Amino acid sequence: MKFSRWLYCGAALAAIGASPVMAQETAGSEGPAAAVEDIVVTAQRREQRLQDVPLAVSAFSMESLEDGKVESLLNLDGKVPNVVLAPVGAYPFASAFYIRGLGYADVESSFEPSVGVELDGVYLSRNVGAVQDFFDIGGVTILRGPQGTLYGRNTIGGVVSVQSRRPSFDFGARAQATFGSNGRQELRAGVEGALIEDQLAGKFSFLTKTYDGYIKNYDGRDMGAQDVTSMRGALLWTPTASFDATLIVDYTKDKGTGTAFENASLPSMVLPGFGEPADTDGDPFLSHVGDDIFSDLEALGVTLNANWDLGPVKLTSITGYRKTDTEVLSDFDGTPTPFMTVHRDETHDQFSQELRLASNTDGPLTYVVGAYYMTQEYDIATGQFGTVFGSPTAGSTIYTQQKADSWAVFGQADYEVLPGLTVTAGGRYSKEEKTFTTQPLFYPNAETFEASFDDFSPKVGVSYKWSDTLMTYAQYSRGFRAGGFNGRAGSFLAVGPYDSETVDSYEVGVKSDLFDRRLRLNAAVFTSDYQDMQQSVQQLIPGTLINQTLVANVGAATISGFEAEATALLTDVFTISASVGYLDASYDEFMADLGDGLGVIDRTYLPMPYAPKWSNSVTFNYKDDFDFGRVTAQASVRHMTDMYTSFSTLNATTDLTMRQSNTVVDGSVSLELPDGRWRVSLWGKNLTDELVINNTFGVGNLLASRVYQPPREIGVDLSLTF
Repeated sequence: MKFSRWLYCGAALAAIGASPVMAQETAGSEGPAAAVEDIVVTAQRREQRLQDVPLAVSAFSMESLEDGKVESLLNLDGKVPNVVLAPVGAYPFASAFYIRGLGYADVESSFEPSVGVELDGVYLSRNVGAVQDFFDIGGVTILRGPQGTLYGRNTIGGVVSVQSRRPSFDFGARAQATFGSNGRQELRAGVEGALIEDQLAGKFSFLTKTYDGYIKNYDGRDMGAQDVTSMRGALLWTPTASFDATLIVDYTKDKGTGTAFENASLPSMVLPGFGEPADTDGDPFLSHVGDDIFSDLEALGVTLNANWDLGPVKLTSITGYRKTDTEVLSDFDGTPTPFMTVHRDETHDQFSQELRLASNTDGPLTYVVGAYYMTQEYDIATGQFGTVFGSPTAGSTIYTQQKADSWAVFGQADYEVLPGLTVTAGGRYSKEEKTFTTQPLFYPNAETFEASFDDFSPKVGVSYKWSDTLMTYAQYSRGFRAGGFNGRAGSFLAVGPYDSETVDSYEVGVKSDLFDRRLRLNAAVFTSDYQDMQQSVQQLIPGTLINQTLVANVGAATISGFEAEATALLTDVFTISASVGYLDASYDEFMADLGDGLGVIDRTYLPMPYAPKWSNSVTFNYKDDFDFGRVTAQASVRHMTDMYTSFSTLNATTDLTMRQSNTVVDGSVSLELPDGRWRVSLWGKNLTDELVINNTFGVGNLLASRVYQPPREIGVDLSLTF
């Protein structure tokens, strides 16, 4: 489809829909009393009204997260156009996030994530640990498209930014108890206040959760059970009016029974030959796992954020340290037969330092310049055992470790050349060095490899404010994803390295407030050219039945589409938000050997995973005050069309890995008493009990496994604030 047709379709649909663009922070508006709230975000590393940011951005405030019963990033799946937020099926605390068709759905730490996730300004260099329960969160911002100029590293698809709530000098305390389906019991609580008047404030919050899981095993065991303890402490120091520093320490321990897979193997695969055909019991939430599986995570994070107002400029320092330990035992075949069991034990440490200098005065020129450094290392032992290796106890262990150092300098400037007309230019130079050591399955020794990668990612754009309520923009930006080594290589010859990949993105958008600011309507049309594309493929190790997962630079792809987001204040108490996203994603070049015996051939016919053609949502929100208290009600409907949930040559001939088109309905209603202290909420997720596949994946020709998302769940929250 030609770009002009994209523009026409985008403009037409922009007139009827868009996504729940909520406030990360709300600021008083000088507009009419009944108007869509102004939104203040830091998408460009400085505070701006959302409507003044020439980017495709969606933001959710603490209030909107509470009203929608959003308790993890997974609850935002489908609420933002062209954004898929799912867990990795085998590892429930790892993210499989895709934005505009670009993403990463694996836990292998030698592969770089495509979508950047940051917590309190600290980039999470691995997707393990990115999916955790929210508590005491101040807001979430999602930026679509490459953000290489101002954000971390490897943000080739976009950024998901989570901000915890800062301490207040006013004393306050809050507690919330939750009881729900499948044995859900949760307690969230926190207290904050001044420790030294006007100089030092502190806050402590915690979450404890027990959950039986939504899958029952044939022998009576609960699958997917969780026992979670999370804590966060923060200190805010303001010794002068021009300086502030916030120290945040967070800790999470998540012990669970792990994910139970359903055997979805095709008759031609090896597992059915061992007397275990695909599960046909008709109950997707009844598993047949034989092993005592588990899934444990322990994470510690320390963040120091300091800001110094120097008059014409503002200096910001963000220092971050994170340590994550995970241990997971998975029954990959999902049967009582000990066919293939995988035990993964990983430790990961990262330290990062970012310094930014931003203009701090009014004028035609605004800018941000900075430098970034990160060092990280991990150790992984992945044991694979089972009859696939000859006997139930046969097998071996892959040992890998890596140390990586990253440096970057970056900058972006905006200059208002004429009243309302602003030109943007920026760039980021990045360099990465990796030292990788591996001992493949059945190898008696290890070898070490080294490689370095560098890149310059530019950005240019122009925007024009036609009025205080209408802005249009156009921009070009590049994203970069570093190359690396194959952590699951079955031999030293397959280790690599593979090369970096880039994406060149072109976007045209409009942001508007209409009808006396009672309707907010934002839309964008984009196309992305994907070069030196990294694709994770599975191949048999020559002479064995054992699979190795490798990354290859297979060619190029084009991803085009449009998005529209709108929020309408229909009455003073009733708001409706809607979204529409459309993707056209396909490979332009794809030459690779995918281990199916066909050799290196053209594979451009294969569909891209996690790229639904349509993603739409509608959210209804009602809030009004009565003599007996404030009533809040919200209902959301999210729809996604068919999409493949893993990359496989099978996608050309079967729908094995496809998640069928689905519509999910969530709802909540709450009553807050007039004193503002007590609040009770009733909520439900997946109220129509839609059967939704999370993902299906094959292990070469050995087997295929499937994981489902939760069925209908309901519950009640009881909150006390003082």
